[in-house]
Amino acid sequence: MTITFQPLRRYMGEHHLSYSYLAARGIGNQTLYKIRHDQNISLKTLNKICNILGCQISDVLAYQKDTSSKPHNK
Repeated sequence: MTITFQPLRRYMGEHHLSYSYLAARGIGNQTLYKIRHDQNISLKTLNKICNILGCQISDVLAYQKDTSSKPHNK
């Protein structure tokens, strides 16, 4: 399973927003690094980003099926 922040990058581009916009509103540099590199962030931070941008979670992240891994059997 792969989570990507590509929707956020697209959203920010469409709305002419930069990472400094998020930084000025309290999103830390380490978190912005994680977003740029599709690394994990907390749900609290995800909520904060959605509040800042007035958007939905689907505007911030997306799930991409990892075709290289084996299916998880239950």
